[in-house]
Amino acid sequence: MPKLYVVATPIGNLNDLTERMREALTEADLIAAEDTRVTMKLLSHYDLKKPMVSCHRHNEEGRSSQIVERMLAEDLTVALTCDAGTPGISDPGHLLVDACHAASIKVEPISGPSAVVTALSASGFDAREFAFYGFLPREKKPLREKLNAIRKSGVPVAVLYESPHRVTDLVGEIAGLYPEARLCVCSDLTKRFERIDRGTAAEVHAMLAANANVDKGEYCIVVDFSTLAPAETTDAPVIDCTLFLLSRILEDRDLSEAAVDAKDAGSPRTEIYKAKLRIAEQFDC
Repeated sequence: MPKLYVVATPIGNLNDLTERMREALTEADLIAAEDTRVTMKLLSHYDLKKPMVSCHRHNEEGRSSQIVERMLAEDLTVALTCDAGTPGISDPGHLLVDACHAASIKVEPISGPSAVVTALSASGFDAREFAFYGFLPREKKPLREKLNAIRKSGVPVAVLYESPHRVTDLVGEIAGLYPEARLCVCSDLTKRFERIDRGTAAEVHAMLAANANVDKGEYCIVVDFSTLAPAETTDAPVIDCTLFLLSRILEDRDLSEAAVDAKDAGSPRTEIYKAKLRIAEQFDC
């Protein structure tokens, strides 16, 4: 019977390898790897030689069906790996897992390291309830909108990923919006240059700015909103949104500009659209 092992791999320190990981990789007839060069180093650590096929973000959609066809035709056991951590957690892999489920192929997870859980455990924040958001938008306006949406969602603890070249800017944006939010910023976890900076967003931003090696190592950021006052929510029914647009038009804004203002103020897109229709019908604009 074909089988898919979803194999978590060390996020840095190879001493985190487990016996079950070794067994799964040993049993596999084929390895579907995010990057075959990275997985080759892991196999070399075990002194294993296995045929591999790449399965990454840019080819996973087409490659998944090909792998499943081979599994069914050749009765293969396949091990799915990503470069570090657990496949499918801000890494490719979920499409292949989904395709295996659809083909009634047994899926067996091999649990192991995850940067998300590792950072949470080191934060000291109450993580009984948290949400993982991965990489946030790069552009400033979408980034601020996303941060505000996370804050307004009521999630007490959020976990983010960021590259070393943008982490200072990201933390700066968080500090600008929520300077008193608590942060635990982890880099190079389990590796030689592991570093953990913890404090308010403003304090951690200063720590990063003073770190000459800030551009080394991938970052996992834990944001604790739980100590802040409850976020304000905006209820924007149709009539309120209509009045908002009209007030902006009276200030010499055109209808499109007023709609942008309403969106920035938190009105839902559907309500803005309805309000624009109402105004256009009434005032023939």
